[in-house]
Amino acid sequence: MNDDTSFVGAALRDLLTSTAVILAAWGALGGATNALTTRMRLRDALRHILLGGLIAAGMGSLSMALITAWLALPPEAIPAGGAAGSAAYLVGVFGPAFIEVALARLRARKGDDADA
Repeated sequence: MNDDTSFVGAALRDLLTSTAVILAAWGALGGATNALTTRMRLRDALRHILLGGLIAAGMGSLSMALITAWLALPPEAIPAGGAAGSAAYLVGVFGPAFIEVALARLRARKGDDADA
């Protein structure tokens, strides 16, 4: 029985120190910032928090490369030590909004095609 609890403890410890989980947490905080600054309904805020976490975890280290290109930073900024959390946070803030704008444009274009 002691082996089972140590296995579960080790698995939980590994999960909590996983890079994807850490990036997801930073992304979720970015999504929460987006939701708080735009004063949206609770349902929409929860969606932004979830999307921010999923996008940041899914993008992984690619988010830092995109952020450096977007902000015109030197390529040496990509492997910077604490930058992964910062990039995940920014992706969490802007990712859900970017997806919503892209979906709105696709829906509008689809509506224009139906009228033709």
